[in-house]
Order: sequence, then structure tokens, then C-alpha cells
Amino acid sequence: MGNTVKFMELSENEKTLYMQFRKKINTEAAKAQIKKLEYNLADVTCGLSAIRSACADGKALELGGICVLPGFVRQCATYLGPERKCQIVACISYPHGGDSTDIKVKSIKRAIKDGADEVEVTVPVAHIREGNFSYFKRELKKLRSAAKKRSLRIDAECPLLTKEEVVRVCKVATDCGVNSVKTSSGAYGRGNELEMVASVKNAVKDRCTVKADGIATMLEMSSALDMGASVIGSKNAADVARTILSAADID
Repeated sequence: MGNTVKFMELSENEKTLYMQFRKKINTEAAKAQIKKLEYNLADVTCGLSAIRSACADGKALELGGICVLPGFVRQCATYLGPERKCQIVACISYPHGGDSTDIKVKSIKRAIKDGADEVEVTVPVAHIREGNFSYFKRELKKLRSAAKKRSLRIDAECPLLTKEEVVRVCKVATDCGVNSVKTSSGAYGRGNELEMVASVKNAVKDRCTVKADGIATMLEMSSALDMGASVIGSKNAADVARTILSAADID
């Protein structure tokens, strides 16, 4: 009530300035949320026209990133330009993770050469399910070396693993210097995304970030962030970003 009285006591010019200030604060907060959004284009059906359009949206909305298959990294770098604010994320060995370590290493190096800012590598699910974590650890060390100063992420494909395996994957990943763990690509079923986010966040603590994918709406994004995700992947990233900006607007 006191705040309302004080506002009413302002002059018309002061009221206008006050509302402009509030809108700026809301808009800046909205942009900070949008920076957590990544456009998921790692799909075999996404061609150059879709990627070109997504890059235009990424630039205009200042999304956090554009996630593409390695073969499209160079084109993304061209569309986004050299001083881009929207990062290029190369999705390596997506979505199966069954490539040999050598192929994954070569793919990382090529993606970086083509302009990738970060690399996201699908884990060797078959080896993990057989309990061969020594193979997984050796692979991550080589991937970490190949990525050099670039951010190295892994796609853990949690729906294919037991809870115990997810915890071990997170432990090995953080020990090897992985920067982020993505819960799932969605290629093998989603499972309970929020539950997976909570499990991975609990396992990695604050040693790396957690990425939730398959997010379709602003409300789903909000829930994923509440559960511990700090990066949000979405095929609807542009629409979600526009919804966030619209919600931040003050009449």
C-alpha cells in the first residue's frame, strides 16, 4: 500500500521514468533467462534453410547457443559471424555415442576448426551398460584433451541407464573435467526429464552444469531451472524466448 501511495505522488514524468526503469529491469532479467536457451537443431531433418533461419533467430534474440550436427558447424559460423553472441555447439556422435574414441576426437578437432565454440559428445552407452567405466574414463580424458580450451559437454542419455549408472557417469565426467552433463537427447524416449535433471544435479553438485533438453514451453523451462538445470535445450527455443520477452513486457 505504501509503495502505491508513493507511486501516485510522483509526477507524470517521474511515473513514466519509473515504468521505463521497471521494464528495463524486467527485460534484462528476461535476456539473462534467454541466454540459458539453446536451439536444438541436431536432427537429420534439419537442412540449411532451417539452420539459416535458426541462426537469424539466435542473433536477434541473443540465444545462448545453436546446437547442430558437425557437418553444419561451418555454415553456422558463416551465418552467425565472427563476433557472435550466440555460441555454436557441435553435437558429436549424436545420438548413439557408438563411434570409436579416435573418431570422436577427430570430430571434435574438425568441429573446432570449422568454428564450434563448444562440443557436446554422446557417451558410449554400450560400454557403460556393460560396466566398462575404465573405457569411458579413458575416452573422456582424450576428449578433454582434444577440446583444449573449448567447453566439453557430454550427452548422458539417462533414459538408457540405471540410476546407479547415471551417478557413476556423472562422477567420472566431473573427475575428467567435463563442463556440462546433458540428461538426454530424447532420441530413445524422454523419461521424466525433471527427475533426470534433479538426479544429475545431485550427482554433479556444483562441479559442472546440467543441461535439460526437450523443453517446449516457458513453464517447462522454469521447472527445469528450479530442479537444477542451468542450460536449456529446445527445438522451440525461439518461441520460448519470445514468450519470455512478452511476459517481461510492462504495459
